[in-house]
Amino acid sequence: MIKFQKLTLLLIAVTIFAIAGCSSSTPPKEALLKALSNNAAADSYAIHMDVDIDDLEWTGGATTQPNTLVAAALVGMLKDAKITIDGVYRKDPMQMDVDMEIVFPGDMEMKLSVPMIMTKDALYVKLPQIPMLQLPEAIKDKYMKLDLTQASASAEQENVTEMDVEAQQKLGKEAVSTLLESFDEKTYFSEPKGADAGLPKDMKADQIVQFEINDSNYVQTVETLVNQTLPKLIDVLLANEAALPALKLEKADVEKMKSEMDASKAKALDMLKNDVTLDLFKATGAIKDEYLAYLGMDLAVKVSDKEEGKKLNLGLHMNVSYTDLNKSPELKYEVPTETITLEQLVQLFKSPTGM
Repeated sequence: MIKFQKLTLLLIAVTIFAIAGCSSSTPPKEALLKALSNNAAADSYAIHMDVDIDDLEWTGGATTQPNTLVAAALVGMLKDAKITIDGVYRKDPMQMDVDMEIVFPGDMEMKLSVPMIMTKDALYVKLPQIPMLQLPEAIKDKYMKLDLTQASASAEQENVTEMDVEAQQKLGKEAVSTLLESFDEKTYFSEPKGADAGLPKDMKADQIVQFEINDSNYVQTVETLVNQTLPKLIDVLLANEAALPALKLEKADVEKMKSEMDASKAKALDMLKNDVTLDLFKATGAIKDEYLAYLGMDLAVKVSDKEEGKKLNLGLHMNVSYTDLNKSPELKYEVPTETITLEQLVQLFKSPTGM
């Protein structure tokens, strides 16, 4: 009898520990928020991204307009295009090196490679060699420098301030948190099994979290975004004034948005419900050691403007992998010293000789 009681107590203890172990799994929304926050705070990482544009159709109304013709040509080029991005990020001193490659399909397949370097105060873009564009010899292999600093409010003052990276990261983290926290966990979040999640074969995750918006919950999504999320996001912007210059915003702009929010809600709801059809938005995250190691996204959306006769259909699939988190991966490029500005580039193309 005593042995039986001991065995019973042992079984009860094992059961309690098993239940405790199952219940200790972090809820999917909380796990995703924590992983995103950890990634944003990482000192360094390497990133690889693949984007496949599966569907892209655009009708721009009056086809005789120059801007419409250019847009139509770009849409035609990008349809079925494949974009690959490889990057390395270091927090201190801040630098991110990116190699972007775009493959345009067709009878005359074209591949475009664009190296980029981002620092705390500038973005450097190496001008790609495009056969039809015929870049002037004087700027071949040069980087175009885009200044990320924000001039002071007074035109007479010449002082500029560097982009506050920490302020941007804080704003990004709070904005994502505000966005995801608005959505009901049971309606939008799930934890698919590895075989059903579509992860890369070599991906081993501690937890898989999926967020999905589809036809069944789209109306609820729109009402949540307009009535709950947007007002909270405006308050987040107001609470992160140091990050506004990089967004080309002033506090007065955001305050105006807040004051006009109630008046514009009805119009926003009408537009999102009647002019936008979201067939699918699905994001699948693989969490490893409390970091987001992988993110897959599927998007299928249709937007129309019946008054102007404009329509856009977009479908894409994206895979993003993060590696070497906090392991100081080696940067690929040195910050260039000989650069050209966007204004100089425009002037070169305006000149009769292109030189």
